[in-house]
Amino acid sequence: MPRARSFDEELFLDAVTEQFWTRGYRGSALTDLSAATGVANGSLYQAYGSKWALFLLIFRRYCAGRVDFVDAALAPGRDVADTVRAYLAAVRADCAAHPDRRGCLMLNTIAELGSDDEVARIVAGTLTQMERRMAHALAEAAGRDRSDEAVVAAAANVVALSQSLIQLWRIGRDEAELARMSEQVALAASGVLAV
Repeated sequence: MPRARSFDEELFLDAVTEQFWTRGYRGSALTDLSAATGVANGSLYQAYGSKWALFLLIFRRYCAGRVDFVDAALAPGRDVADTVRAYLAAVRADCAAHPDRRGCLMLNTIAELGSDDEVARIVAGTLTQMERRMAHALAEAAGRDRSDEAVVAAAANVVALSQSLIQLWRIGRDEAELARMSEQVALAASGVLAV
């Protein structure tokens, strides 16, 4: 019978996420994770099996949070342009909440480990879910079916721009410039989806 964990798992996973997010997978040794969390190496192995298994757990958790983030930004009752504006404003605000310009754990992991099949599957699934959520919101705002090709394409474009905004923020682009880019995408989506 497995032993009960002697640590708060949610707090532990938050601390591990922070470590991987700021230092990357390769830059985070098990001793670093142990020091950051106060959980001994042996307990880490017993609870999660390996650094890789622990990383995949927190990576899936983080990516699920990104899908939830899209849902939270997409309130009903907005028109197409305002739907896009609200989502992209939330992305920019999320970036600004990290003054160290750390970017996004998902995007950072693509840069570091994107050739790994499991990482690629997790990212592809996450982006698909983000695009579906966006398509649902845009379809509702435009009075169209969410499987409409124009809706699907607009949703993919908005999500792609959101990922680009994160990278541009990370390399020091000005928030006003990112806001202008966001506005152009909002107007373009509105123009394409206008009835």
